[in-house]
Amino acid sequence: MFGYVRPVKDELKVRELNEFRAFYCGVCTSLHKARYLAKFFLSYDSVFFALLLTSLRGKELEYKRRFCGIELRNISYFEGEEIQLAAGNFLLLLKYKLFDDVEDERNFAKALLLKVFKDIPPVQPSVEFRLQALLKELNELEKRREPSIDKTAEVFGDIVALFFENFQGLPSEQITVLVHLAKHLGKWIYALDAFDDLRRDLKKGNYNPFVTQYGFSSGMDVEEFVDSIRPEVRKYLFRVLDEVILAYNLLELKTYKGILDNIVYLGLFDETERVLSGRKTCGKVHRA
Repeated sequence: MFGYVRPVKDELKVRELNEFRAFYCGVCTSLHKARYLAKFFLSYDSVFFALLLTSLRGKELEYKRRFCGIELRNISYFEGEEIQLAAGNFLLLLKYKLFDDVEDERNFAKALLLKVFKDIPPVQPSVEFRLQALLKELNELEKRREPSIDKTAEVFGDIVALFFENFQGLPSEQITVLVHLAKHLGKWIYALDAFDDLRRDLKKGNYNPFVTQYGFSSGMDVEEFVDSIRPEVRKYLFRVLDEVILAYNLLELKTYKGILDNIVYLGLFDETERVLSGRKTCGKVHRA
């Protein structure tokens, strides 16, 4: 599930890289305790939000140790309420993503996975009803092949923002800023993923908002089409990122700011250019 919100590893200090790995392994550990298979779907996006929420509350976490069955060695990880919240929200999104995939694709393997995840209780029960409504709205927009990237990205942004509207322990002004950041980060993720999938969607005939918005038709050369829309897609992505950065600069971060700065000021831009240029992504940080 996505995974675009990542640091530029080479620009992190050794201490910061170890801390980021501990957050990653902390979210993975939390998923492991809830549903073992969920850890194999973990994305960097959830780790970013675990970091951000921990920083906003001003917590400094202590390293814990456990044996990792994937790495086949002892690993260091962090444990905390914010990490559990990020993991729980990820599980909820994963559950409904599987619901959607099973309905659309009639995929037997995903139907089996859904049986594992469908009875997971939400970390924030009040969120689930609104999440279902927003996912239904997004699904309807995609089924009728909505031609505007901004309309579909807006709904996905609302889905991401939903998880932070009732975050406790912050002044109301900071919650407003946090929700604004989450909404626009969600919009950026949706649009970036749409461009990342563009060639595959064209090949398979799947819905992609950039296909309908910019008028691809049969007989057109795929690479020429991708090249022709790239400048406009870049403008849209960076316009959304401007809102992310404006909101981020207003947040009162207390801990782990070096890692967060790296992700927001370097990582998001690096991922945008990577996807726009068609470069392949690197491996997971904790296996680097």
